[in-house]
Amino acid sequence: MDIYTRKLDLISECLKKLLAIKKENRTYENYRNSWKDKDSTERNLQKITEAIIDVCKIVISEGKLREPANNREVFLILEENQLFPSQYMPLIDKMIGMRNIIVHGYDRIDDAIIYGALKKNLTDIKKLSLYLESLIAEISKKVDKNKQFEGR
Repeated sequence: MDIYTRKLDLISECLKKLLAIKKENRTYENYRNSWKDKDSTERNLQKITEAIIDVCKIVISEGKLREPANNREVFLILEENQLFPSQYMPLIDKMIGMRNIIVHGYDRIDDAIIYGALKKNLTDIKKLSLYLESLIAEISKKVDKNKQFEGR
């Protein structure tokens, strides 16, 4: 199993967990009163964000594109190279910001914002994941073609 597959599987697994939490917590009040669901939501959103960043950093490295200075720049570099649609930039900005707060600012985590992401952003995250799957499939085809060409 290659690194791309592991990362994409992780994203899918985390999304499934988040969908289950979303289903179990139809109201903010239920969510706010469940420390297990709050912790699990935060951790799975963090894992998804980090896996998406990792996948995109690998694409940059394998494509020998310029090195990003920060996580947001990862997506700007891919966008500049027509490898990442600009429509996902607002979502990526939110995800990176939320990840940074979860990782670095535990005392500032706003349950309402995390719950809002749980209720409103999972569909968009799934669409982004599907886009990354198609990008990786396209890149893999090109790599396979190049290997065939080199073998002649």
